[in-house]
Amino acid sequence: MSIVNFKKYLKDPMVRELLVVGGVPAKQQIAALNSGIDIVVGTPGRLEDLIQGGYLSLTHCRFFVLDEADGLLKQGFTELINKLHRRIPKVTSDGKKLQMVVCSATLHSFEVKKMAENLMSFPTWVDLKGEDAVPETVHHVVVMVDPQKDKSWYNLRSHILTDGVHHRNNIRPGNITAETLSEGVKIMKGEYCIRAIKEHKMDRCIIFCRTKLDCDNLEKYFRQVGGNEFSCVCLHGDRKPPERKANLEKFKRQEVKFLICTDVVARGLDITGLPFMINVTLPDEKSNYVHRIGRVGRTGRMGLAISLVSSVPEKVWYHGEWCPSHGRNCSNTNLTLQGGCCTWYNEPQYLAEIEEHLNITIEQIGPDLKVPLNEFDGKVTYGEKCINRGFNYQNHVQQMAPIVAELATYESKAQLYYLKKHFAMR
Repeated sequence: MSIVNFKKYLKDPMVRELLVVGGVPAKQQIAALNSGIDIVVGTPGRLEDLIQGGYLSLTHCRFFVLDEADGLLKQGFTELINKLHRRIPKVTSDGKKLQMVVCSATLHSFEVKKMAENLMSFPTWVDLKGEDAVPETVHHVVVMVDPQKDKSWYNLRSHILTDGVHHRNNIRPGNITAETLSEGVKIMKGEYCIRAIKEHKMDRCIIFCRTKLDCDNLEKYFRQVGGNEFSCVCLHGDRKPPERKANLEKFKRQEVKFLICTDVVARGLDITGLPFMINVTLPDEKSNYVHRIGRVGRTGRMGLAISLVSSVPEKVWYHGEWCPSHGRNCSNTNLTLQGGCCTWYNEPQYLAEIEEHLNITIEQIGPDLKVPLNEFDGKVTYGEKCINRGFNYQNHVQQMAPIVAELATYESKAQLYYLKKHFAMR
C-alpha cells in the first residue's frame, strides 16, 4: 500500500509493483510477473513457491528487503532467507552491488544481529527508537497465575479448550505433576481474561496470544461464554487475507470488542484510543513487551496493560525448522531435545528479564484483577484523555520546537558531510 501511494508522485516510467501472498489463487500473480514487475512484496511461503516454480527470477534483483525480520526469524524462516540470499547475485551485470535492508521493531535482537553478520557487508545500524521505555500514559501490571493456589481450574477443564500439549499425560487435579500444573495454567489464563474483562468493564481490548492455536482456542471460549460482552475476532497468519482484513475492520468500527492476535500480524497496527491490552503469555523477547503494551496509552489517553504470568513452567509448542509440517497439525509433544516440538516456557524468568531491561519492578495485582487506585491521582478512566497528570501536549510541542529545529539542522549538516565525503572518495 505504501508503494502504491508513493508512486503517485513519480514520473514516467511508472513503478510496477506486485503483492504475492498465500490464501489467494496464484494465477493472476503469475500473469503479472510475466508482464514485468519492478518490486515484489510477499510472504515467505508464496515467494518460495513462485521462485521454485520458475515464475519469479532473482537474476536481476538489486534490493533484498526484510520487513519485521525478527518475526520472520522466530517463525523459522532463517533457512529460506539464506536460500533467497544465495540465489540473488551479489553484483549485477552493470556492476551494482546488492543492497540489503533489514527492518525490525526489535532491531538489536540476537537473531537479527547474527543474520546481519552472516548476510550483510559492513551494515549500518539506524536506530529510530532509542532505549525502550514505558510511556507515563500506560499503567502496566502483572497477575501471577498459580494453579496450586487458585484451584478454580478444576471445574473448568471441560469448558476451556487448551493446545493439546498434554493430551498424552495423565492430567487430573489430584495428580500434582509439572504437566498437570502446566495444563492448569492454560485453563486459568482463559478464565483470567474473562475476569479482567468483567472487572474493568472492558469494551475495547487487544489480546496477545503466543501462538495461532492459542488465539483460536481463546476465541472459541469467548464465543462459548457468549453474548455481545465477549464479541471477538482473530488476527493471525492462518486466517486468509480477506478474513484478516475484515476482522480488523470489524474491530476498528467497534462491531466487536476484542481483537485476539499474535505478535507477527499485529505489527504496524495503529488503533486510536485503545484503552486495554492483555498479554495471555509474556513474549520471550523483552523488546516485544514494550511493543505490545505500547498499543495503549497513545495520544495522551490512559491505557491499562495486564500480563498473565504463570508461576510455574508451562509446556508449550515450539515448532522450528526441524518440524516437517511447520506446526500445521503437528502432534509431536516430545521436547525439542528429544526431537519433538515442545519446550518448557519459564515466564517468571522472562518477567525478570523485562524488569531488568526497563529498570523497574512491575506492579503485581491479585487474581481478582483489581487495580489499586492510589497509583494515580484519583480515579483513572482508561481510554480517556489525561487531565490530572500534568500533561499539556500543546505546551509540550511548543517547548520542544527549538530543540527539534536544532536537531534538524545537525541532521542536515551530517547528511551533507556524509555525501561530500562519500563522493570525494570516488
